[in-house]
Amino acid sequence: MDKITKKEIAEAENQLFLAQLASNVDGLDLLLYDDLVAVAPDGQMLTKEMDLNAHRSKAMIIENASTEIDEIRIIGDTALSVTTMTAKGKVMGTPLEGKFRYFRVWKRIDNTLKVIGASFMQLP
Repeated sequence: MDKITKKEIAEAENQLFLAQLASNVDGLDLLLYDDLVAVAPDGQMLTKEMDLNAHRSKAMIIENASTEIDEIRIIGDTALSVTTMTAKGKVMGTPLEGKFRYFRVWKRIDNTLKVIGASFMQLP
């Protein structure tokens, strides 16, 4: 079992945030598990390919954002993270602004930390 540390998860969260902000598809590809399952606020199940395509096609554009890691829990070789992002951008041309909370499940796969599961919601 490869122990994961909170510091590693914090670094991976920061790498993920920078990749999202820049729509860096190659960076996102490295950090997201091929069989990722994510749940959107409307209950839709999203895949890694759907996320990458949203950045590739510029359907999702983050214009300005900041994040704060609220919680990291380590359970053996798996980690759970809760992060709050304050962001402004566009989704399919529609302006979107607010605070969003992300819940991610991280696992080390082939010596790389990857998000294997996630969900997110907009906060009031």
